[in-house]
Amino acid sequence: MIDDDSREINFSQISKIPRIKHLKIGQTVGCGSFAFVKKATLEEDPSVVVAVKFVHLPTCQKFGMAENDVLQEVVLQSKCSGHVNVLKVIDCNVSQNFLWIVMEMAEGGDLFDKIEPDVGVDVEVAQFYFQQLVRAVDYLHGACGVAHRDIKPENILLDKRGNLKLADFGLASKFRRKDGSKRICKDQRGSLVYMAPETVLSTGYFADATDIWSCGVLLFVLLTGEAPWEAPTHDSNQFQAFMNDGGRIDTGPWARINIEGLSILRKLLQFDSRHRPSAATIKTYPWFARKSAFADDNGMCSRPELLSRRLFDNLHVALNEDIASSHHESCPKPRQVLSTQPTHFDLVKLKVASPDLESFALTQAGFTQGLSDRLPSLTQEDSLFDYLNRDQATQQFMTHKGSVQNIFTIDRLTKFYSLSDMETIISQLEKAIKASGISGQNDLLKTFVALRNSPSGIQLKSPISVQLKTTDRKGWLLSGSIDIIQIDERLRVVGFERKRGDPLEWRRFFKTVVRFCKELIYIPTSMT
Repeated sequence: MIDDDSREINFSQISKIPRIKHLKIGQTVGCGSFAFVKKATLEEDPSVVVAVKFVHLPTCQKFGMAENDVLQEVVLQSKCSGHVNVLKVIDCNVSQNFLWIVMEMAEGGDLFDKIEPDVGVDVEVAQFYFQQLVRAVDYLHGACGVAHRDIKPENILLDKRGNLKLADFGLASKFRRKDGSKRICKDQRGSLVYMAPETVLSTGYFADATDIWSCGVLLFVLLTGEAPWEAPTHDSNQFQAFMNDGGRIDTGPWARINIEGLSILRKLLQFDSRHRPSAATIKTYPWFARKSAFADDNGMCSRPELLSRRLFDNLHVALNEDIASSHHESCPKPRQVLSTQPTHFDLVKLKVASPDLESFALTQAGFTQGLSDRLPSLTQEDSLFDYLNRDQATQQFMTHKGSVQNIFTIDRLTKFYSLSDMETIISQLEKAIKASGISGQNDLLKTFVALRNSPSGIQLKSPISVQLKTTDRKGWLLSGSIDIIQIDERLRVVGFERKRGDPLEWRRFFKTVVRFCKELIYIPTSMT
């Protein structure tokens, strides 16, 4: 079995990244199996921020991807960069070992990192993002003749005002020929939960219609905080129930959707793709056309503070909730495993990173970005209180939340602060991981103590990372890390960083673990 997590952070170590003229390359803000993304600024104007994606070509070739296949992503995304809700490609080139792509920076992070599992968002927020998504898809289909073919939560990013940006054109394809006719596709592309039935069956289909189905599944997730099924196949009990009722199911999470939402979902999730509306037709529906309180006349966010508040209102971790009552819903173990799903073993292991946090690819961006600028000293209680009071991650643990700042940043909400020592944190995390249903190595504390007592020892500022790989409730891969960084002699931040898998399942796992670790979480008494 390939250890994807080990590949994700080593590209820059085995191959020197190229220098890009006029750009100052900064910290890593994301990693994948074949690439990583770094923040960058213009040398002449540091206020101009962009993202640079470095695709490691030798790794792509090792796993069967030709350079032309990799370049196709850039070509199509560049072709589709003329819409405000599509992540824009600015420049690209190929060096000896890397394809680098300069793109618009999605400073608002991931939309689905800000959505509560099993709750979703309120109808108006869902409507706002659905409107922006459909406008982007209509542009792709109508103006560009391109189908995205991988519309899913991980590919929905936000700018600093909360506007949606459709990203990652790695599976996109041109479906319209020069004469206007459509190509018939027979390949399987996309993520199974969001695939249209005809894509799974591979019987011959039009790619643009599969995007409409994916938009429907994504709207369902926005409205309910969970996916409607594991896969659109008869192996899935949830999908079979949907089909048996002719799409008119009104039980379970479907019961939480109002009549207008159900009506548009039933139009989008038509088993026969010939009966699905086009993106242009969706834009004529009254529910779609209704003016949003967040949007200007062009459909872009005009009130990011209000949108932040409405998103954050649904985000809450009840630390006083009985663990036993919430454990069943939150446990990340498989609910149903289909024959098409990959199999693997759970993995839990502890690593120690260099005190240079840049080598800790995702952590610096998510948990310590700008900390030294905002907090010159943590030796004064007032400074610590002020910092935590501004941090939405701390406020999500409180019954009465303070004033919500703009949550459209790359900073993660899946974290907490602690004044406990490293041994206590690791010991409690080890118990929580085991209690959440993840098996694997169960000697994290023993490993840490051995490393600390070794001749080289562990430096005070060394980040500790618990690497995790498991399956979610749908039986799909979920991997990431729990990273512990010591900020000063007293304060540590414990961040949960997803690498692969459903963002909602990762947040569900985060909530399960923090309930077991509630004694570790530091919240100033005046905030409670």
